[in-house]
Amino acid sequence: MSMNPFEIRLELLKMAKDMMDRQYDEASNAYWQAINEYSDKWNKSVVELVEQTQEMKPAPYTPTDMMEKAKELYEFVSKKD
Repeated sequence: MSMNPFEIRLELLKMAKDMMDRQYDEASNAYWQAINEYSDKWNKSVVELVEQTQEMKPAPYTPTDMMEKAKELYEFVSKKD
C-alpha cells in the first residue's frame, strides 16, 4: 500500500501525538504519585503540596510541541543512510 504525502503527514502527526500523550501521562502519574506519597510522609494535605509544587507539575504539550515531534520523526524516516 502506497501512501500519499498527506497520509504520511497524518500518520506522523498521530504517532507524535501518541508519543506526547504517553510522555505527559507518565510525567503526570509520577507527579501525583510523589504528591500522594509525600503528603503521607510529611503529614501535609495533597492540596497544600500541590500549591507548593505548582512549578514542578508537568505542563500539557502544545500543538507546536507536537509539530516539532512530528518533524523529528519525519527527519528520521526520510534519512537515506
